[in-house]
Amino acid sequence: MSTDAPSVIAEVTSERQKMTAEIRELDLLVESTQTEVSRLKAREDQTKAKVDEVRTSAAGAKREEIFGASDEYTVALGRRMTMEGQLATLQGKRKLLDRSAQLLAMAARQLEEYSVPPLPADASPVIDEGKLLQAVVDTQEAERKRIARQVHDGPAQAMANVVLQSEISERLFEVDQQRSRTELASLRQMVNKTLQELRGFIFELRPMILDDLGLVPTLRRYVQTLIDKHSVRIDFSSTGRDRRLPSDDEVAIFRLIQDSLVERIEKAQAKDLVLGMAWKEDTLDILLQSDGKELPPDGELQSGLRRSERLELLRGESTHETRADGTVVLTVKVPVRSAPQVVT
Repeated sequence: MSTDAPSVIAEVTSERQKMTAEIRELDLLVESTQTEVSRLKAREDQTKAKVDEVRTSAAGAKREEIFGASDEYTVALGRRMTMEGQLATLQGKRKLLDRSAQLLAMAARQLEEYSVPPLPADASPVIDEGKLLQAVVDTQEAERKRIARQVHDGPAQAMANVVLQSEISERLFEVDQQRSRTELASLRQMVNKTLQELRGFIFELRPMILDDLGLVPTLRRYVQTLIDKHSVRIDFSSTGRDRRLPSDDEVAIFRLIQDSLVERIEKAQAKDLVLGMAWKEDTLDILLQSDGKELPPDGELQSGLRRSERLELLRGESTHETRADGTVVLTVKVPVRSAPQVVT
């Protein structure tokens, strides 16, 4: 190993100590969040019991009491589900830190084992940093898939308050038909809005169409999602012969573009963006041009990785410049491989 081995070992050891401290802090946060979830669940049960009580005597109850009890239950349910979402995020981060800690421990052991004697100059490195980084990203993607499935398969629980509201509106129909119709119309709008938000959340976590249709259709839909969500202008184009890539490459390129767009919109407050993809024989050129504030060219992105780390996985390169008129331009060039063909 090179003469820099002792400094590398010290660096890895320091990183392991930082990660251990972060895990301890995260454990405390998870524990307190679990306690809060239990408290909110108890509150939810109390409000649900009150709603049931009002429902059994709906004919004699005042409308204010019916809607008041329902609103309290809806708020309690929403708070509990929001807190459970935060808990799931913390637990996902805890699993990621565990995996990262294991990889660092393995790297430290290999460094210590091979630090003496020095390896020949033409020997392969003991630690493949690319594989180490890929393992971390794979863990992140697995957690994204798990959360996406959880949200996708459990909308019924999130819509429990909608079912309850519809039952109350139905009971009110005989008492005040016009008010009941108004409530049902409002309920329908709430259902549609909630379903759209759920679909958007699932898409951001793990776009299912990426596996089915590929990179360009997925990016077209994602760009439209950002336009609708943030009220920004994004001019997206793809030139050349776009094609399917290996799944790992498609995911990595999508995440790179996703992180870069979110960074410009949310951190730099950009309102006018241009995203271009130029497909060539062996490379894919990506251009992201926008207004907004200037940011560090290699800051931490939404995913927790830096752009250089994303590019390292793709064996790509990038340039970053700010023009005289304030326009920020990011250009990326990545080598592309064709997806393996299935022989039938």
